[in-house]
Amino acid sequence: MNMKESVLQKKWVAMACAVLCTLLWGTAYPTIKYGYTAMALTDTADKLMFAGVRFFLAGLMVFAFTWVKQKRVPRLSRDKVGGVALYGVLQTGLMYIFNYIGVANTTATKTSVITAASAFFAVLLAPLFFRERLTVLKLIGIPIGVCGILLVNTEGLGGFTFAGEGLVLLSAVLNTAGSFVGKRVSKGIVMESSAYQLMIGGGLILLTAFVMGGRMPLSPTAIWLTLYLAFVSAAAFTLWTALLVRYEAGQILVFNALIPITGAIWSFIILGERQLFEPLFIVSIILTAIGIILVNYQKKAPD
Repeated sequence: MNMKESVLQKKWVAMACAVLCTLLWGTAYPTIKYGYTAMALTDTADKLMFAGVRFFLAGLMVFAFTWVKQKRVPRLSRDKVGGVALYGVLQTGLMYIFNYIGVANTTATKTSVITAASAFFAVLLAPLFFRERLTVLKLIGIPIGVCGILLVNTEGLGGFTFAGEGLVLLSAVLNTAGSFVGKRVSKGIVMESSAYQLMIGGGLILLTAFVMGGRMPLSPTAIWLTLYLAFVSAAAFTLWTALLVRYEAGQILVFNALIPITGAIWSFIILGERQLFEPLFIVSIILTAIGIILVNYQKKAPD
């Protein structure tokens, strides 16, 4: 067992790492929003091109880091190739393609509700695929967490279209499915799995954007924004995969519910948006945190 695995064995360290992942992903929200304005990206195809470059570059970063660390070219065994390819197609490729198209056809409020609530529903699905138990505390924590999300997103939730809310919901399902696949195939090859899945998913997004006529302007701003976002994806996805391999899928995936919250925190820091200080939002954070704690709480087994 290496040092990283032994450190992640400590539950509080693992939970802190899961929060760190959501903090990293949370910075992506305002950074991408700033990038759209700075690069004048208004078309969905252009935004997909931006995303494709970001994820493919993130995969190259993990690939290069693994190569240097292991002093050999990262390789996958034959029995792992298909699973890692499916991981990339689901978790990064199709998930973000459908998400970007869906977001373009619905409101930020609906996107936030669907994405965050799906994190709690993943806890219900995990026992169908893994040896995970649905405890009473989990069943109590799920509705509390969902209530926390709905509390600040009650306006404008009416109406449903497949091109909007439907695709956002589908992307959330693909995110959960991809995480389940990643948990299955990444044991012992976390770095390699993360590198190849990001490159495969990013390549699929790039191909889709190219077919749709997407473009991405090259400028100093575009370059540093893309490099930063690629680093965020490389670091967060690799650490997230390591956590999925080590812990129950439901216990880790539920932390996805924090991403809209961390996004709001960084939006205040970077863009000056003040939603974070609204009373209902504070209550929402508390309820979401309680839900996550209950889902992750486990009684210590007797000696």
